[in-house]
Amino acid sequence: MPEHKNKESDLKLSIHVFVNGLSFFTHNQKTNKASQIHRVVFDTFIHLENLHENIRAALKENGILEQNYSEIRCSVENNLATLVPKSLFEETALHEYVQKDVDLKPNDFITYDVEPSSDWICVYAPFVNVNNMLLDNFGSFSYYHAVTVWLRALSQHSATEGALAWSLYKQQDHLHIALLRDKKLQFYNCFEATKPKDVVYYILLTTKEKDISPNEVPLFIAGDIAVNDEIYKGLQEFVRSVNLLTVENDLKHVVPRISTHQDFCLLNLF
Repeated sequence: MPEHKNKESDLKLSIHVFVNGLSFFTHNQKTNKASQIHRVVFDTFIHLENLHENIRAALKENGILEQNYSEIRCSVENNLATLVPKSLFEETALHEYVQKDVDLKPNDFITYDVEPSSDWICVYAPFVNVNNMLLDNFGSFSYYHAVTVWLRALSQHSATEGALAWSLYKQQDHLHIALLRDKKLQFYNCFEATKPKDVVYYILLTTKEKDISPNEVPLFIAGDIAVNDEIYKGLQEFVRSVNLLTVENDLKHVVPRISTHQDFCLLNLF
């Protein structure tokens, strides 16, 4: 990657990109304060080949392209990812890993995240056009799949203390479900969920296949689910304890704080 263009700054920039929008915040590393937090969801469906243009326009409109940053991190959320045990991982087999779960084109670029404290590796297809746009505007930056960020933060969260932890991360129509035992990943899968009843169905399917008691094991949720929306109400009918997954860090906010469970991955990037 080209050298980062803007090193003389106290600001760090975190960006979370998904299929039809983005969220971002700037973080002053000296004051430990988030000085700007924003979320953009596009009004109309954006084709992936045009996603970078809309992401750039949103960043420009909010003055992000005109500032200097000492570090930039980006997470990308899509359903083009899978997890591979480290003991079985081979860098030469990236396409084979992902093709088992998603429909790829022959020339799709595949990369992976290595999380040192975990026994799995996330293999995925990023939004290459978005990455290239960020490179053109900022120079080098770090990027990860949102599943890596979510699971890393989840494994370190106080909510996962104890034998079993169960979590749901929803981003638009993508539903990510994970099960940790003693902070070690036992299960992960991604489903398409277009209706509230779809979310409930896949949660119940997981409880059946993984022998989880919804009356005993609390469910921790992150992403596009709000208290008292149809998904939340549907989950409460079948799961005794439904909890919003909060962000556990010492970041101070000088602007109104956004919903921490909604932007759990973004706020765990810095």
